[in-house]
Amino acid sequence: MLPDEMEAEKNRKLLVSQADTIEMLKRNVRDLQGQYQSALIHNKRLIEQNAEAMVIIGHLQQEIDAREEV
Repeated sequence: MLPDEMEAEKNRKLLVSQADTIEMLKRNVRDLQGQYQSALIHNKRLIEQNAEAMVIIGHLQQEIDAREEV
């Protein structure tokens, strides 16, 4: 193999390796975006549940306060 052909083959292998790395990183980003979206949805549900619990606690506290006044 001529030196130019060897250099071209080396560059080709490097490009193939970089392309594989880029594809792997794209998959990782896609997976992480999916996990992030799932976490946002989960956090939204937790916030809503917390708000509902706070309303219930507020009502119960009002009942307790009303009983203490009697």
